[in-house]
Amino acid sequence: MFRKDFKSKGHTQVKSSDRKKLRQQIQQIYPTLNDDILSLIIPTGKGEDFTSCKLLLSTGDEILVYSTNKIPWFFIIEDNKSKTERILPTVYLLWKCPDLLTLKFHTHKHVFNKLMNGADLMLPGLILPPGCVTLQTFRHVQRDEFCSICLDDNRYPIGIGQTTMDGDDMYMSGMKGRGIIPLHLYQDALWNIGPRTEIPYEKEQRQLFITDREKINENVEQACAQASDNINTLNLNEEANLVPIPNELSDHPESMDEILNTIFFYLCQRKAKTYELPLLASHFYTIMQDCVPGLTLDLKLSSYKKFSKFLQHQQEINNLISIDEIKPGVLAITSFNLTNNEQLDSFRTPLWLKNYLTKASDVAAAAAAASVTESEFSNTKYTFPVITELWKTNSRVNELLGCSSSTHYLRADEVRQAVRSYVIRNNLNSDKQVKLDSILIRLFKTKDESTMLIGWNEVNNAVFDAMSPCTELSFVHLEQPIRINGHIQPIELECIDRNRKRQTFIRYLDTYQINLNELCKRIRQGASVSAVINDTDETKRTGRVVMAQGNQNSFITRLLKDDYGVPSKYIKEI
Repeated sequence: MFRKDFKSKGHTQVKSSDRKKLRQQIQQIYPTLNDDILSLIIPTGKGEDFTSCKLLLSTGDEILVYSTNKIPWFFIIEDNKSKTERILPTVYLLWKCPDLLTLKFHTHKHVFNKLMNGADLMLPGLILPPGCVTLQTFRHVQRDEFCSICLDDNRYPIGIGQTTMDGDDMYMSGMKGRGIIPLHLYQDALWNIGPRTEIPYEKEQRQLFITDREKINENVEQACAQASDNINTLNLNEEANLVPIPNELSDHPESMDEILNTIFFYLCQRKAKTYELPLLASHFYTIMQDCVPGLTLDLKLSSYKKFSKFLQHQQEINNLISIDEIKPGVLAITSFNLTNNEQLDSFRTPLWLKNYLTKASDVAAAAAAASVTESEFSNTKYTFPVITELWKTNSRVNELLGCSSSTHYLRADEVRQAVRSYVIRNNLNSDKQVKLDSILIRLFKTKDESTMLIGWNEVNNAVFDAMSPCTELSFVHLEQPIRINGHIQPIELECIDRNRKRQTFIRYLDTYQINLNELCKRIRQGASVSAVINDTDETKRTGRVVMAQGNQNSFITRLLKDDYGVPSKYIKEI
């Protein structure tokens, strides 16, 4: 939010009545603030400095910042979830009260530079205490909740952010993807208008997230006892018609029926409310297969044999779902019956499924961390090349420019200087004009020796017309520069309508050696659209072409300028 500079609209002293209102609001939002800190950030005495300043950000948003003696303590933004104004502390206030925000995350020190460059805090980058990540680890985390961001084991935050998902989604995502969007960081533009003090240090003593195995085992025992009581209360005459509740402490499934029923109950408990209905039976079977990576579902090994019979069993016996044919031969789930269902209420995730989920999340987190590290390394390594326009000599100009018979590459200023030296050396200059000799006359097809005098600009233009242009690109990772014939083509962005769909084509990226896979990934993440690499367009010799869905000209232009350092003159929108 404050990564780029902003415009200030001046400081205004806050009236005493407004100070009292602000003080009451902050006391309600942050009850842990003591009176001493409140008096420091909102002084109520007469003549004491307490100002408000309206900032115009680079995004066009207006933010109100409150300061005391030129120290910004808090600012006000609009909460996207509730559409109300929220009072958020700056790092200066968090250094006075490091536990002001109840939610706090720790990340590694080397991640700070990525955050300052505009990256979001990814879930693989979070530091968690030893132990397995479970559904209880992030159960208290809510989506769009404001939180503190700390480095390593320091309890003093380096900024604040906003979560992108709730705790259950964090766990079910396998600890991958965007976790926190930074709003304000140490060393950003908002920190810069204050005294610019450094981060204090004190080791974090609290355990912020639950991974204690003893506590988890205690919860498991309680859940088992409750499940046992529920089983004893069931009608034994209906026992044959009920799906057996999996043993929570079992470390392996007994049959394919148990696997299918367990995953089905697990999804009904955790994810059923998020599904859009009607849900095709084929789609739901894919969801069940993808629920536990590494675990294979084979209906032929079960007593149901077909997925339709399995769903009919869940509808008729357990009354968990309602199914119907939305089209002839197309079965779909029309509703989930999740309330007042004893089977679902008494279900507890068995130990073997927990092990599979934990193993899958660890593998996914490791893969995501490796992918993020590799992509970040490749992004930081890329530097836009130094581009130099050159002119290639030939037999028509070699003698004039003082070059040997071999080909030479000269800059435009070197060509002009060589022409000037030749004219002066042979006494051909006369009153800001040039006398033509037998060598110069070769450059002009329409002139003869009777034309004795000609202007300097005309001579230089004739020399350049007789030479071939080329471009030299110097990359930091290459020892020798690359030369291409002709003038370099800028990166071309073209939006085209095809089959009632608008698509953006990006050409000439290979010329600048931009990683197309990484560019596509950035487009997918930043614009939330698909982006793919097409084959070479031989007719235009543009190299590989990146194709993005929709009109993404403005987003891609900003992406190329900010993240890849491409100057505006090398970007062309058609």
